[in-house]
Amino acid sequence: MKYLLLPFALLLLISLIAASPDEAAGRVSHVVDGDTFDVLIQDHDSRITEDKIRIRLADIDCPEIHGPNACEAGKRAAAYTRSWLLNNYVFLDLDDKTGKDPYGRWVAVCYLSDDGRPGRNFNKMLVDAGQAMVKDFENNEFEPESWRI
Repeated sequence: MKYLLLPFALLLLISLIAASPDEAAGRVSHVVDGDTFDVLIQDHDSRITEDKIRIRLADIDCPEIHGPNACEAGKRAAAYTRSWLLNNYVFLDLDDKTGKDPYGRWVAVCYLSDDGRPGRNFNKMLVDAGQAMVKDFENNEFEPESWRI
């Protein structure tokens, strides 16, 4: 029986190692809407050359606050994100498949800082709070089932 569990345990370990919530870290300087914000980078891997990057949260979708689809729910989602992230330190697991979306935003799973280490998964928090829906964008490395645990 234990030999049957070994391959499963190895796959789980590999998936946990592949998720690197410390590929970039910094302070959130601006919240655009519920699923998009700017980070002043303080630590990063070699892919980032800018001091400030725009983040699009991976595999979720918040209601809009701009344009023809703007609604009150979008304002609530933006306020929720602002209350948790603005001026706070975050850790980012950047998309290793494409990196950025068509609008030049880095696609990432965001983690709140917990005593200087990656803590709560903010993508999951937005969904659990009813401020966003899971939307599996298949052009990135992330699988919602892996970060919604």
